[in-house]
Amino acid sequence: MSHRAMRLAALVASLLPFSSCTCHQQAPEPPKVAERSGGFGAIMTPRKLPERPEGRITPREPELADKEVPTPAAKLPQTTVPENFPEGVPIPEGSEVMAVQSLANDARNVVFATEGESPQLFKLYKDSMQDSGWGNPTQEYQGQEQSFLSFKKDDTIINISVSKDPRSGKRVVAVMYYEEKPLPFPEF
Repeated sequence: MSHRAMRLAALVASLLPFSSCTCHQQAPEPPKVAERSGGFGAIMTPRKLPERPEGRITPREPELADKEVPTPAAKLPQTTVPENFPEGVPIPEGSEVMAVQSLANDARNVVFATEGESPQLFKLYKDSMQDSGWGNPTQEYQGQEQSFLSFKKDDTIINISVSKDPRSGKRVVAVMYYEEKPLPFPEF
């Protein structure tokens, strides 16, 4: 046997103990785990629901079993300007209130539909707000189809955006206003 063949035989013999062949053993079954739900590491274990008589839902509190639970009246969308709408904010002539939304932290958003072009509405709001004591805008953006203005007077902040409704072609003006409140934690 040549020197080269002997080295090859020695190399093959040295690798045999490290073989990963498991053909003589059967791999164990992996443990059963409930399906994952949620983020990393979240495991949901199945649970059995309590049995109930068919067709009847039983309340948790027995005293409610025979009482009718009133259904709250549906709120109709508000189509008028709220009483606390800030003074000095113009409402374009011929516009209609599409919605009044209550937002977090007692903020309101009043949405108008109106005729006119974005540049003219931008000028109307900027000039009227300055003339009624709101001063210069703290932020502003004016584009051909969209515009935005922001004003601050005392603790009241007003954000006005103008955009186009692609379905009707009318301008949509959204006036969002709220009272600025101090942060519940120290600033850093």
